Amino acid sequence: MRRRIAAMCLATVAAATLAVMGGAPAAHADQGWIGQCHPQQYGGWCDGNGPDWQYRGFVNCAAQSSGSTEYFGLYRWAGDRTGSTAKCTLGTSYRFGGVKTYYRGTLMCTHRYQAAVVCK
Repeated sequence: MRRRIAAMCLATVAAATLAVMGGAPAAHADQGWIGQCHPQQYGGWCDGNGPDWQYRGFVNCAAQSSGSTEYFGLYRWAGDRTGSTAKCTLGTSYRFGGVKTYYRGTLMCTHRYQAAVVCK
């Protein structure tokens, strides 16, 4: 029993560590995994297998009077190539966009379109 719990803990730590480093974790099947992300101007998609790994599209939009605001698309499980897109609201203008990845609801990385990946 102790070995099984220890193995599960190591798998979770390894998955989180590899995700932060930008790799695809070799985790438990029910945890899933995240692969390469494909950011586009207004969202994108990520390879992988949910349910613990998810992504969603985002855009950063500027308003003349209030700085910038991020808007988000729907959450999708890793591997769902349907993609997730977002759009700016009326009165704002597009600045940049891409895809954000999450592990069990916690933001792990931001993949901006034509920019470097930023991970926690």
